[in-house]
Amino acid sequence: MRRIGVRAARPLLRGIAAVALALAVTLSGTPTPAKASDSNGSYWVFVNILISAYDKGSDGRYTPAEINELIQQVIGAVNGAKTDVLGRLNIETTNELRAKAEAALTKAELLRVPWLAGAAINSMHDAAYSAKAHLATVKDSDAALNDVGKAMIVLFTELNAAYLMVDADEGTNLARAQRPYFRQGLEYLIREMTPDCYSGGVPNAGMISYECSYNGRTVHAVYWAGTNTYSIDGGPPIPGRIKETVVQDFLMADSARVLAQRALDVLLRNGVPLP
Repeated sequence: MRRIGVRAARPLLRGIAAVALALAVTLSGTPTPAKASDSNGSYWVFVNILISAYDKGSDGRYTPAEINELIQQVIGAVNGAKTDVLGRLNIETTNELRAKAEAALTKAELLRVPWLAGAAINSMHDAAYSAKAHLATVKDSDAALNDVGKAMIVLFTELNAAYLMVDADEGTNLARAQRPYFRQGLEYLIREMTPDCYSGGVPNAGMISYECSYNGRTVHAVYWAGTNTYSIDGGPPIPGRIKETVVQDFLMADSARVLAQRALDVLLRNGVPLP
């Protein structure tokens, strides 16, 4: 890892997810959890930046124009998410990470200036790996794990773009060397952000229930044999028996877990190994 010397409920989610679910059922008969909720709105762009970074380098090289565009994308995304990222790291166990994250996100603008970029990248490196390490520190707190997880996704995406800039200029391969650690952090985050779920109901009466909880929020799905449909939190009927993954995704649509899964999918599609 070379350095460069140069779980709170959100009522709005239920409304957004219910509308998305109803629309998905109407259009395709298949329920789809809300992709971008109120809390995740400024974070999805970082997944898009990961995709963009791979697309730009699909021919094995990056042109100056492609690197400039990627850095502009990162700066814009960081400016859009910075306040939320730092506002979440407001507990004693994340104070150190908050300071590092603030420095790393503030220095994103310095990537425009070649002779200042080295110090900025060192700061980004320290913050990204600090966020990854803090996942284990806060894993027993659903809320803190969610917040640190979002910070890690932002910081590693920023770091990846910064190292791609260095690689394009110096012929190095630093970005590729960092991605296995990003994958490792994402897999750990997904594994630890597992909701508590229970099956119940009265099967003999044709009613089956499935309830999941995470970070202080609970969703409840009920299946009725008479209609062969189920609903989530009283939402529109969904054909067939309860799909546990759909209920879990519905619950976690506002969390870092869904962001982490999408980011991990991008890395896996591009063959990123574990360290």
